[in-house]
Amino acid sequence: MELEFTKKKPFVVESPDVAYGKDFIEAQYTYSTAHVCREGGVTKVRPCSTRFTFRTARHVPRLGLMLVGWGGNNGTTVTAAVLANRLGLSWMTKTGRKKANYYGSLLQASTVCLGAGPTGDVYVPFRDLLPMVHPNDIVFDGRRGAGLGGVHRRQPGGAGGQRAAWLQG
Repeated sequence: MELEFTKKKPFVVESPDVAYGKDFIEAQYTYSTAHVCREGGVTKVRPCSTRFTFRTARHVPRLGLMLVGWGGNNGTTVTAAVLANRLGLSWMTKTGRKKANYYGSLLQASTVCLGAGPTGDVYVPFRDLLPMVHPNDIVFDGRRGAGLGGVHRRQPGGAGGQRAAWLQG
């Protein structure tokens, strides 16, 4: 059995439960479960279902991300990763040239099996299931978590470091 991978090829779900409009994709979904109760020493199971309508805008808006504590480990790591990918940065290591990528990203690097095709299972990138923002398009903003008051409490770099923080802040 051969695996097929669709790369950058759009797909359409042909189902009476899915409708594609100019601005939206609407899908009907039935969630089925069972309600279990005990009455008079007898356990009774009653099937039940709930009908949901999911409506997804086809236009992907801009996304702004405000990081409080931007200068911390998490804020600087995510910002550096997105900027390195957005700018297509590469660098030399002892094993050769490395290029920025989103290999660790669930949305950017993983695939989902749509189903079986004539030649085997068909996979699509997870990010192509629905319209979603690409990380390279995120607009970042933020602030220092502790503010300038925290600089004086922690006293980084002695008096010179505190003076530099006041001049930059």
